[in-house]
Amino acid sequence: MKIVVDESVSYGAASYLKSKGYNVIVVAETGVSGLKDSDVFNIVKKENAILIARDNHFTNSLRFPPDETTCIIFIRKGNLTSHEEIDLLKWFFNSYSILDFKGRLVSISKDRVKVR
Repeated sequence: MKIVVDESVSYGAASYLKSKGYNVIVVAETGVSGLKDSDVFNIVKKENAILIARDNHFTNSLRFPPDETTCIIFIRKGNLTSHEEIDLLKWFFNSYSILDFKGRLVSISKDRVKVR
């Protein structure tokens, strides 16, 4: 399973996912700063990957259809530290199976999971 981590997500979260054995593509490591959202989405589609982002543009299902991906995980905005962001992803990946969210948009925050 491949995961694309948008540059809006902390590098610590990407490192955590790598340490758990996930095949992670980190947008910030592509060498192209400020990659357009459409280019990031094209990478996700090409790799048949999960997208993890904090950029709310990716919640626009008309522009970025989740069913063209494994799924989109949107970390809802808030004053999350990098550590809190990592803890949120740990909780999510330990509590749920990604297979349950295939082709869906999943918004996660400290107090809930919302699926569209």
